[in-house]
Amino acid sequence: MHFKTGYGSILALSFSLILAGTQCAFAGYPEKPIKVYYGYSAGGTCHTSLQPLMKAFEKEIGTPVVLVEKKGASATICGGAVSKAKPDGYTLGVIKATTITTAPHVLKLPYSPSTDLTHIYAYAGPPSGFAVRADAPWNSWKEYTAYAKENPGKVAWTAVGTTGTQFLVMKYIGEQEGIQWNGVPAQGGSAAMKLVLGGQVTGYAGSGSHIPQIKSGNARELLDFGDKPSFEGVPTIAEEGYPQLTIHGEPYIIVGPKELPADIEKQIITALEKASQDQLYLNIVEKLDMQPANLSGKPLEEMLSSSGKLVDMLLQSSKQK
Repeated sequence: MHFKTGYGSILALSFSLILAGTQCAFAGYPEKPIKVYYGYSAGGTCHTSLQPLMKAFEKEIGTPVVLVEKKGASATICGGAVSKAKPDGYTLGVIKATTITTAPHVLKLPYSPSTDLTHIYAYAGPPSGFAVRADAPWNSWKEYTAYAKENPGKVAWTAVGTTGTQFLVMKYIGEQEGIQWNGVPAQGGSAAMKLVLGGQVTGYAGSGSHIPQIKSGNARELLDFGDKPSFEGVPTIAEEGYPQLTIHGEPYIIVGPKELPADIEKQIITALEKASQDQLYLNIVEKLDMQPANLSGKPLEEMLSSSGKLVDMLLQSSKQK
């Protein structure tokens, strides 16, 4: 009897020690605010959707979350800042799939977005399309490209940076159709739409920031780069003869430094999965017509691989010209 009681006590003590050890692995994080860099302009699709998501994430993770704008160079500046941070879960960043798949091909970077960052969670992506001002003289994509052909060198359009898929798609179409037009890189979607509405360029190969302007009546969409149009009556890029250029989604991705401990990454993913169900966040996603992703681990890496294949095709075509 005494032996059984002692054996039970030993088992109970062992279980307590195991439980305590497990709790210690998680109890130390987080102990202070988490800084989240975002690689795009305040007021754009990234910032607008990120704010409610991070407010919900803050509640789930149990510590304040501080958003810091670090825009420029297609979010590679943001990614670089994260890559230099200590892998303790207190410095994260928000970039797009193209920062990982495209930027390294066209920019000389002091780090690798593929191997020097931990790809934690893809939450949603903006729709892609080509928008013009509401009073523009072109009523269709065919009219717009016909005008550009008839006026070589006189038509300018804008896109965010020079490494985004939208910029590369427009270059590819120009090369295939023999159109001499000029791509003007903008510092974020809000700045791009200002160029369109101000008349400095004819249109915006956009990634989300054009949607509110269309819904408010300031702009119109002539072409949708996605699988299905965001607006009734707008043709997809596949319907215009370029199915291989369809953009199947370019979600924003929350990243951390490489060698981020697995238990911390798991905590962050769990909190983000819950945060992504927050109603305020979902309302913003719907308002911006964004495409939810909610990917982590292997599915996230498979999505990046698929996106990378489109980019490789576009870049290879550009080299051959």
